[in-house]
Amino acid sequence: MATADLKTSSANKTNQESLDLAIRKIDLIYQQNVTGIAAIIANASVYVYIAWDNVTHAYLVSWAVILLSTAFIRLGFLHRWNRIKSSLTHIYQTRFWLYAMYVLLGISGLCWGTIGWLAPYGDTAQQILTALLVCSMSAGAMITYVSSRIAMACVVVPAMGLWGLSYLFSDLPYHIPVGGLITVYCFLMVIIGKNLHRALIQLLTLDSKLQKNEEHLRMSMSSSDALSWDWDIPNDAIHCEGNLALFPEGAAQLKNILQESLRTTTDLDSEALIKDAKNQNRHIALRGKFYRSSEAQPYRATGIAWDITTKRNEENLRRERDLHEAANNAKSILLANASHEIRTPLAAIVGFAETLLRNPSLNEQGRRDAQSIYRQGNFMASLVNDLLDLSKIETNRLYIQKAPMNPMHELEDSISVIRSALEEEKYHLQIAYDTQIPETILSDSVRFRQVLINLLSNAVKFTREGTITVHVAFSTNIDMEGTLTITVSDTGMGMDEATQKNLFQPFVRGESADVQRLQGSGLGLALSERLARMMGGELRLLRSAPGQGSTFEFSLKLGKIQDLKLISPAQTKMQTQGRIKLAKDNGLLKDRHVLVVDDSEDLRALMTRYLKRQDAVVETAENGQEAVTKALAHPYDVILMDIKMPVMDGYKATSQLRERGYRRPIVALTAQASVEGQSRCLANGFDGYLSKPVDMNLLSEILTRVRT
Repeated sequence: MATADLKTSSANKTNQESLDLAIRKIDLIYQQNVTGIAAIIANASVYVYIAWDNVTHAYLVSWAVILLSTAFIRLGFLHRWNRIKSSLTHIYQTRFWLYAMYVLLGISGLCWGTIGWLAPYGDTAQQILTALLVCSMSAGAMITYVSSRIAMACVVVPAMGLWGLSYLFSDLPYHIPVGGLITVYCFLMVIIGKNLHRALIQLLTLDSKLQKNEEHLRMSMSSSDALSWDWDIPNDAIHCEGNLALFPEGAAQLKNILQESLRTTTDLDSEALIKDAKNQNRHIALRGKFYRSSEAQPYRATGIAWDITTKRNEENLRRERDLHEAANNAKSILLANASHEIRTPLAAIVGFAETLLRNPSLNEQGRRDAQSIYRQGNFMASLVNDLLDLSKIETNRLYIQKAPMNPMHELEDSISVIRSALEEEKYHLQIAYDTQIPETILSDSVRFRQVLINLLSNAVKFTREGTITVHVAFSTNIDMEGTLTITVSDTGMGMDEATQKNLFQPFVRGESADVQRLQGSGLGLALSERLARMMGGELRLLRSAPGQGSTFEFSLKLGKIQDLKLISPAQTKMQTQGRIKLAKDNGLLKDRHVLVVDDSEDLRALMTRYLKRQDAVVETAENGQEAVTKALAHPYDVILMDIKMPVMDGYKATSQLRERGYRRPIVALTAQASVEGQSRCLANGFDGYLSKPVDMNLLSEILTRVRT
């Protein structure tokens, strides 16, 4: 189809070019009729006057009438041709005008040929005049109608041919040489006319192409807002075509710019900064050529100028974007490194605070102090997590990993986590399922729970006492696409309109004294809103007012519902756990050999204390190389391996152990808390993953799962 269109376009273009050339050729023939008629009238009058006594009057009158009639008919055709030539659309429409001119010129040629036929039978004056008239009209036809070989032949061949034949068939002395010579001249005139015609057609063709190229250039200049210029340097005259608005001060401004480049010996390739009519900076590119004499003096300059302001602005924006991305990357690297350095001592702080809380001899004041340290340590760990996640989102390094998950379980587990921190006498936390919900959906369970816990935590934080309600509903649209909607409402302090406008911006919190007294970084909602969008959903504030609480809606698009199984959730009783959950000594590690690998002496001491409380046999190593040596010499029931260590990191140590056939459990202990980090650990041969600060309850669960 595309090939056919291309051929059609090419054929149309060729037809248009042939039409233009044909019109120009015919126009040249017709435009010469005015001067040709003047010559015909003058020559015919002289001939009638001289031949009046030698030729019958009836013949002369008929001859003159026919000759002049064809001339005036051509004038009429000329008038009509000038009116319709611009409306011709196809080359075949020109044929009538061409053939009509051939006929009229042929009649005119026959008229001149008839007087040549009579020449041998007239007196000397008539013969001389006939020779002059036939030769002049034939030569004139060659020049006048050179754009058409047939038009030339219509005049030259009848006129010269009949004249030559008349002498060949006459009985005059030397009639054969004279007639033969005239015939030869006729043949030579045809050959000369053919060559003249070929040269003219070449000129017309080149001229037509040049005009088209000039028109294309003019159109290109007009559409591109460019300006072409030609500067005659000795006469200081410059000719410009195109967008003169490029130079608000006119051609003089352009000449001043070009003056600065006159001394250069190379072609012009520069850029000028110009103030436009609105006093705005515009970048103008100039490309051109200087023509120089043998003395290297410039005498002419030609070129083009165009506006490249948009291009320069795009380059500046691209440069700023690259700088912004580089700054974001640097920030991400800084945050990742800083978080690692923060998590390691933070793990020791939280761990030793938990150890203090286990001390039965700790007095009440000391216990409250240890609880504060424990809570603030966990808050700081949460803050580091939020900063890292937000940074990854901004640099497109956080990925949503979708997998089948049970939304009801995730909801109730999240609420259970929040319940464990509530003072039940002050809060009433409830969940209501307004419709059936899918039993299983495809989403990222870690990020799903992260958004839910953030909303619930905020509801608890900003509600001193009252009710927190979670509504869950499932709906479909006309395209049979499902949406899971979760709304979290509280009866807390609410927000004013000013706070609501910037609610989902990082580090933005309310300005009221009540809000400022509460602990928080202003990252939670900003991070949750971005995570919701990345999961294909939306997080928005439905309503809020000071003193009347707030309601947030978290909606998640689930796609087509054909494969979704809807269930009616049962009312699940969720038990409240202790406000600070302490790992229980369950004796599961009794007499188990455990190797703790960490470059932090405090963390080695903390893990050793916890594990020995579980009656485990504990050894320690400061780096991966030492751990490989000890594990190969004496296999352990489980190895707790840090990742970032001197000498040899945890990845390399684990890889070496697995390559050498070590098959006992290895659990990663890392300050690089992320889903990507967890995936990398499991891909490098680890059996489990724990982020610092270590949750002793989760550690106990993992050790139970991987124990041999």
